Amino acid sequence: MKPRAQILSFLVVVLLLCATPFALAQKAWVAVSETKWQATFSDVFFVDAQHGWIVGSSSTILHTSDGGQTWNMQPSQPLPFNIELKKVRFISPQIGWVVGDNGTVLKTTDGGQTWMKKTTGTRTALLAVSFADEKHGWASGDGGLIIGTSNGGTTWTKQKIGTNNTIEGIHFVSPQVGWAAGGGGTLLHTSDGGQTWGFQTSATVNTLDAIFMLNDKAGWAVGAGGAVVATVDGASWEVQESKVPNSNGMPEPVWDVHFADENVGIAAAEFGVILRTTDGGTTWAPIEPRPVAARLQGVHMLSPTEAWIVGSNATILHTTDSGSSWNIVSSSSQLQAAHFHNDKLGWAVGLSGSVWHTSDGGETWNPQNSGNVFELFGVGFVDENRGYIVGSNAALAETLDGGQNWHNVSDPGDEGHGTAKRINFNTLGPMSWKSAMGSYAMSFGAPTHAWAVGETGRIMHTNDGGQTWAGQDCDPMMTGAGFNNLYGVHFINQNVGWVVGDAGTIAKTMDGGENWTSMMQGPRLNDIHAIDEQTAWVAGDQGTIMATTDGGTTWTEQTVPTDASINAILFINANQGWAVGDNGTILHTADGGVTWLMQESPTTSHLRDLVQTPSGQLWAIGDATTIIRY
Repeated sequence: MKPRAQILSFLVVVLLLCATPFALAQKAWVAVSETKWQATFSDVFFVDAQHGWIVGSSSTILHTSDGGQTWNMQPSQPLPFNIELKKVRFISPQIGWVVGDNGTVLKTTDGGQTWMKKTTGTRTALLAVSFADEKHGWASGDGGLIIGTSNGGTTWTKQKIGTNNTIEGIHFVSPQVGWAAGGGGTLLHTSDGGQTWGFQTSATVNTLDAIFMLNDKAGWAVGAGGAVVATVDGASWEVQESKVPNSNGMPEPVWDVHFADENVGIAAAEFGVILRTTDGGTTWAPIEPRPVAARLQGVHMLSPTEAWIVGSNATILHTTDSGSSWNIVSSSSQLQAAHFHNDKLGWAVGLSGSVWHTSDGGETWNPQNSGNVFELFGVGFVDENRGYIVGSNAALAETLDGGQNWHNVSDPGDEGHGTAKRINFNTLGPMSWKSAMGSYAMSFGAPTHAWAVGETGRIMHTNDGGQTWAGQDCDPMMTGAGFNNLYGVHFINQNVGWVVGDAGTIAKTMDGGENWTSMMQGPRLNDIHAIDEQTAWVAGDQGTIMATTDGGTTWTEQTVPTDASINAILFINANQGWAVGDNGTILHTADGGVTWLMQESPTTSHLRDLVQTPSGQLWAIGDATTIIRY
């Protein structure tokens, strides 16, 4: 029996040894979310109800042949250059043109399967294009540039227009008759194909970014400061009241406009603003709620009821009810910060007012309306219902119902005048202007104690669970650290905390921020994580990771196998640590940072934050709505 028992024991050990590598191999970072399209979209154009194109950054061209049910990249192989494409126009399902940076003109004669780059004789950015037929076309751009072609784009000739203002928009209704619009309210008209151009009075001095002519009489141009001007005779223009909101204290710029007929039109604007008119522009009204908060740069109406809009953050919107409601076909969030209140409830926030929420431990993530259009950089919760978000433009948003509704505690138009009653920076005296600065990170040291840090040394603190917030000064001795942007903050309790930022700024407090000890060394630091009063790590640009074991008196640089920017760092204990950064970088150490090893990453998107749930689940978030877990 003894030999048999020994054999069985040996087999058990062998099986365990074989199983161990397999078990370890199963532990890996996996992607939960990532946007399909990772580009800013500049324009959308449909030649008929089925065939449409979208263009944008990184030489992106998307095509649909089924009315937008599916979108596919064109051509099938990436173009051999990486530029921003600005406008697209087709005159048939087969023949079309795209223009963009560096004087680029692309032409297709097979519906976009292949694209030919044409010689334009200029390196100037081309911002608009219009074709009246297969042969006659025009493109315009910076420095008062208008070029024309009479052979379908094979050759182009510069036209004289009498201004150096940028020509942002151009539209021809026939081979002879066209209009152009641009800087300083410039409006130009030609009736001989561009051989001669004459000025028209636009009734505005705002830059006009786009022009659309329904025919040779009726047209509209839109631009900066919410400008909308219209003509009913092709000659005289009048201002129309756009009624754009003032999300940051100023009227939103309007980037594009399109009409289905003489009455029904839609305009696309900044911060997700969509304007609609049903009476030719006599009255315009913004659509609420905004489907997204991204910059909307291109709009095309197929009929009085159906329209498409595209914009930054891979935004594609579609309506079939004249704009009353919008389907978000595509949208990407550049996520900046995450927070898990418990193993089930988590939030991630980012640019353009993005908020994503999970209530099932990260299995599914859904957007929440932050009520904010600004860049959001920090999030934290007092309990399951009360939470706070901080961001640019001094943004401070609050929820009392777990994120179902968010409202502003700050005043976007305050500009440091102290009108936000629950935020007080007056105690800083001459530095009270910091109340108008933005915040780049937030940390809760205790459920009732939190700190937000940001621009020019801004530090904001609450000790009553967010009911009131007050400014703190991390640099009363005026060493310079207090004027550097702060990007990271970590408090281990209601008294002990650290902040880091530009120029290697590191500051520590032992009394809840009443007093700070600061130093500056090295490159920009993006994040800090401490496990006790003595032991902490900082991470920053150029692959920087430094550690201290004496409370910050001395810092030792650690060897890191990358020079990519490290944006977030987290330690589970004194030995086990993780760091994430640009281009999907993931690093791990099992010896306190003596050695860091590169880990296999499921993404190439920049990773911005790294958090741990109470049970130990690790999460990282970043650009392109990237959410990954370990």
